[in-house]
Amino acid sequence: MRQDEVGAEAVVRVYDPETGMRGVLVIDSTINGPAGGGTRMVADLTEDEVGELARAMTYKWMIFDLPSGGAKAGIFGDPAMPAEHKRAVLRAFGRSLRPYLSNKDFLLGVGPDMGIAGADVDEIYAGAGAPNPVAWESSPRWIIDGDQAGYHLTGRGVAAAARAALDSIDRPIAGATFALEGFGQVGAGAARYLDRDGARVVAVTTIAGGLHDPQGIDIPRLLELRRQHGDGCLRVYGRGEAIAPDQLWSLPVDVIVPGARPRAIDAYNAGGVRARIVCPAGNLSVTDDAEDHLQRRGVVCVPDFVVNGGAIIATWIDILGGTPAQALAAIARMVAEVTSSILAEARASGRTPGATARARVRDRIFATRRHPISYADAQARAKQVLHFH
Repeated sequence: MRQDEVGAEAVVRVYDPETGMRGVLVIDSTINGPAGGGTRMVADLTEDEVGELARAMTYKWMIFDLPSGGAKAGIFGDPAMPAEHKRAVLRAFGRSLRPYLSNKDFLLGVGPDMGIAGADVDEIYAGAGAPNPVAWESSPRWIIDGDQAGYHLTGRGVAAAARAALDSIDRPIAGATFALEGFGQVGAGAARYLDRDGARVVAVTTIAGGLHDPQGIDIPRLLELRRQHGDGCLRVYGRGEAIAPDQLWSLPVDVIVPGARPRAIDAYNAGGVRARIVCPAGNLSVTDDAEDHLQRRGVVCVPDFVVNGGAIIATWIDILGGTPAQALAAIARMVAEVTSSILAEARASGRTPGATARARVRDRIFATRRHPISYADAQARAKQVLHFH
């Protein structure tokens, strides 16, 4: 795992003999405030992946100037394990991390991520004997249009980033064509808000396969089918043509949205990308060499840690006592502003948007005072950044 002038500050490995739980918590940085990030549970998870995701969280908090540092938790296991065993594993994980999960001056919180839903996070905190500090993950107060907030927050930011990126090439979002990798919480949320903005989603892939309809997919119908059939929604949709997931990258669309595991677009397949814009909803979706290749071809690649920043903005809105409506408004404003700013600076400098954003983050990191910021100080700072009253 990489450790450099930024972090990682702490790597905590945990194991529970009774359940067989193996997990890790990586605290990348607390330089800007208590660290926070999601919890990933997949069978082929590696410690290096968790470390890279923790660094991505540091970049994400800092690019929006929010008073937190990066962290990521990981549980090595299949999230589809029997429900009772998964509950025992989650509680064991929380129990093992009790000293960290109960100290908000050090760790803001661990939230949902791949393989972990909001209710699973509640189980982790129950194991630690501490309340879940972030209500939007599972609270009835954060139900939006019949779905938990996770189906809205990051997706709202994806749509805002896509609109700003399209503006940068003088293309209106109304009528623009999109291809989405993934139709879970983030992909479904992105599709919902893109559809509301007048975009045309023409392709979606999941672990169960892919669907392509050049005339446009009926997103409200697909969302309803997803509630009933999960990832199998594409099989019962009934229109369009089936495609293999890797065919998504070569579709002739305005925007592709990678949204699953890291390195979806790399040096090997970047040459086949036919979109004008890559707007990654997933973490670490595009490798640096792929972004260089895309830039040489005139393809705009928005940094992933800008595109998918919706949930961290909502986290601070929630902690400060705000509402879902306030969170959605802040996400739309902040993601669009940062996207436009990064793309304009990248054009002026000739660097890629990713390199531009990472340089901005590092400048902020090294300008920050090197002593811990308390949870109370972080709350005051968050109110200023979010214009929260």
